[in-house]
Amino acid sequence: MSQEKSKIKLINHKKESREIAKRIIEFGVTEEQKIEVMLNLALTLEDNENMREIVNFLKKYTVNFNTEEKEIKVNNVDKNKILLN
Repeated sequence: MSQEKSKIKLINHKKESREIAKRIIEFGVTEEQKIEVMLNLALTLEDNENMREIVNFLKKYTVNFNTEEKEIKVNNVDKNKILLN
């Protein structure tokens, strides 16, 4: 019977997930916003490997605003400290 209870629990979780997705769509979001929501949710995953895989996939469909490479500047050259801007 415990296997049956876990099945029911899983079914209820999936139903709740579909309801959340439905409410997001009812809110009136664009395709880009849907991807951003998925990306933000993926970033909250506890399984690091899953999180990285999903985020890397979704990044293909996002717009990056900070595409310029930042030059690393060394302000103080000391063997014990290096300050970066």
